[in-house]
Order: sequence, then C-alpha cells, then structure tokens
Amino acid sequence: MTPRGHAIAFRIWQFCRPLGWDCTLSKVAEELDLPIATVRAIIKLKNWGGRLRMTKTHYRGSGGNDYALSVDAVLCGSGQRAAVDEYVGVAQ
Repeated sequence: MTPRGHAIAFRIWQFCRPLGWDCTLSKVAEELDLPIATVRAIIKLKNWGGRLRMTKTHYRGSGGNDYALSVDAVLCGSGQRAAVDEYVGVAQ
C-alpha cells in the first residue's frame, strides 16, 4: 500500500474506531469526503470489511434480516420481537 493509502486508512480508522465501527461504507466516504470506491478499496486491503455495518439493502439481498432478527431477539429478549418485526415489516 502506498503512503497515501496508509494515510487514508488511518483517517478511516480514526473516524470509525470511536463509533465502534457502527457506520456504513457510504457514511465513512461522505464524512471523509472521499470517493466510495477509494474507501472500499482501502477497507478491503486492510481486511476491515467485517467491521463496518452493512446497509438494509445488503441484508435483504443476502437473507440477513433473519439473522439480524434472531440476534435482536437474543439481545433484547423475546418480548421485543414483535416490536422489531413491526419495525422491519415482517408479516405475522
């Protein structure tokens, strides 16, 4: 990786770490005023892809809603499942 790439990687890390990496690729690109392709390439080179939060579109395309709902049920208790289902529009 070039020195410029390392500098961008540091900026990405510096932005995401305080947020617990709870941000999307597009949010990082927007906040750092960088092209999304640049941010995506750096994240791939640094192997940080699993740290960022995925968008709803990604989850819907890969069947991730079922996984997210099951994790939500565990974390929030089964009493919150109906509220989560209503929020994401899951048919009862």
